[in-house]
Amino acid sequence: MKRWAHVFAMVSLWISCSAFSADNIVINFDSANPPFMYEREGKAAGIYPALVTAAFKRMRVGVTLQPRPWVRALRELDEGLAGVGGIYRNAERERKYDFSQPIFVEKLLVYFNKSRPVNFNTVDDLKGLHIGVVRGWSYGERFDLARRAGQFTAEETPSDEQNFSKLERARLDAVLAVAEAGAAQMVTRSNIQAAPAPLALNVTFLTFAKSARKQALLKQFDLALKAMHADGEFERIVAAELAR
Repeated sequence: MKRWAHVFAMVSLWISCSAFSADNIVINFDSANPPFMYEREGKAAGIYPALVTAAFKRMRVGVTLQPRPWVRALRELDEGLAGVGGIYRNAERERKYDFSQPIFVEKLLVYFNKSRPVNFNTVDDLKGLHIGVVRGWSYGERFDLARRAGQFTAEETPSDEQNFSKLERARLDAVLAVAEAGAAQMVTRSNIQAAPAPLALNVTFLTFAKSARKQALLKQFDLALKAMHADGEFERIVAAELAR
């Protein structure tokens, strides 16, 4: 009887561990896009990881957050190995992925060196320019279409920091970045300025490959985010992360 009791206990433990593993969701974030998402001491940090952590805590669902180069994050999303937080939505991605309700609205701005000002109002004003972008990013459908049409040269780097460094040395005509990330870079770069007109207002989401069948989980996430807005936790988290 003792032997069977031991076997039963081991089987129960295995079932319990398996159930926990099944509930543990893996979500990737860009490792080089502060203050929204970046790598700090080997862990995913920033506004989006903090918001996702708080939402999953409310959902009582285990979650593992991983910092990844953006191209790798997208590849693992396509392979169904992980979800992605902080992604933009477009027609191509809608065919492959399921999306949450919006997490945040990022204002994309055009930055230039004051010694070589750029008069920007629409995408057409970028014609002929040499522009710094982050590898793997979509900057809105209008920009992406103009890029494919060859209206300007887009030079890819792994991070905003590298783009702004090149812009500071006048190796680029302009750089595209979200307002909060650009503001962080301009603290130590007095010769950089942002055009007043935004390139785009891009909404960010949590997403999984359709093959992962996480629609129900995304609905839970949406409810958690709604509750965070209602009791003020969302705004407190954003303010705390921007103050770092």
